[in-house]
Amino acid sequence: MFSIQNQPSDATGNAANVAQQVFTKTKLPIDRESIHSRRLLDMIEQIEVLPARGARTIWELLLDAGADVEHLHYRDPKSDEHSVFHAALQFRIASAKLSGFLVIEDDPDNRCYRLLVQKDGGNGFKVIPKQIRLKTLADEIYELVDDGKSRLIDSQVVIAPAILGDDASNSPAIDAESWVF
Repeated sequence: MFSIQNQPSDATGNAANVAQQVFTKTKLPIDRESIHSRRLLDMIEQIEVLPARGARTIWELLLDAGADVEHLHYRDPKSDEHSVFHAALQFRIASAKLSGFLVIEDDPDNRCYRLLVQKDGGNGFKVIPKQIRLKTLADEIYELVDDGKSRLIDSQVVIAPAILGDDASNSPAIDAESWVF
């Protein structure tokens, strides 16, 4: 069980993992068969392999910003077409730029992503007022969380894949231009 400081809070200060914000916490790597939403699976794969500034992937950027290297929080709708709540990933960030939570949420209606941020001690999430396309996702996340400190090198963390069975040497290169977003 998490303490309140490890959970986003709503306007009343209560943990925000209520009906609309239910996130599952799982140990990495995730078994791809356990994910219902194809859009969530795509999102995890994109975060894991798309390049970000500093010769790293978005996943490494998030880990550098203090995200948990052993667990992932995600919202997995049972259906991508008929769901009230969209696929999302939630990260606890602990950098000089952001100490709080970052949520990357799928926005299938606008064919983009939405970023939501909650600073420690804040109430509710602040929605970044942009439609984030796949080719700008890394830059937008970089601007929100990267403080220039490399925690991965400092702690010599071994970065495991987020999805079980993925072998980076056999994975095709991902080209942001080729994705639907």
